Amino acid sequence: MIMPIHMYGTKVWDSPAKKVTKFDDNLVGLIRDMFETMHNADGIGLAANQVGLQLSLAVIDISVMDDYASEQPLVVINPEILETNGEQTAEEGCLSIPGIHDEVTRAQEIRVRFTDGNFERVEKELSGMWARVFQHEYDHLQQKFFINRLSSVKRQILKPKLAKIKRNDVRAKYPVFSAIEEKKSR
Repeated sequence: MIMPIHMYGTKVWDSPAKKVTKFDDNLVGLIRDMFETMHNADGIGLAANQVGLQLSLAVIDISVMDDYASEQPLVVINPEILETNGEQTAEEGCLSIPGIHDEVTRAQEIRVRFTDGNFERVEKELSGMWARVFQHEYDHLQQKFFINRLSSVKRQILKPKLAKIKRNDVRAKYPVFSAIEEKKSR
């Protein structure tokens, strides 16, 4: 089932994600729906709060990128970043703030711990694009967007665009849920 992507400014971003404690068929269904939602939106990562759920859960699939076509998708439940090393800078965008892209510096290599899609606790070292996307989704679970990593000057310049997103004045080829729609539904 394709779910609407919650835009910047909706209430789901007001609180951090909660630890997943129930590993059952409902979680399996949610993970499947999150992958379907992410693929429908042409994304490579999606955090649960982006679909309105304050759960510490994300899905990642970078296989749509030419250099990563053979990579397998990753389910990330209750993630922790244990170590970081080096830096990489690249352009990022986000399904929850469509139309905004900018250069973001993140760790080049990370050591992480999380529960995977088989509900097994794993520890991995990730680098390059894997590290970038993992950190991007991890930030979402901490109530952050990539724009929080930009300079205050760049964030100031983005204010009018962010205000448009809050008003649902966005062009997205996927279903979205905005702060305006949220107010109407109360």
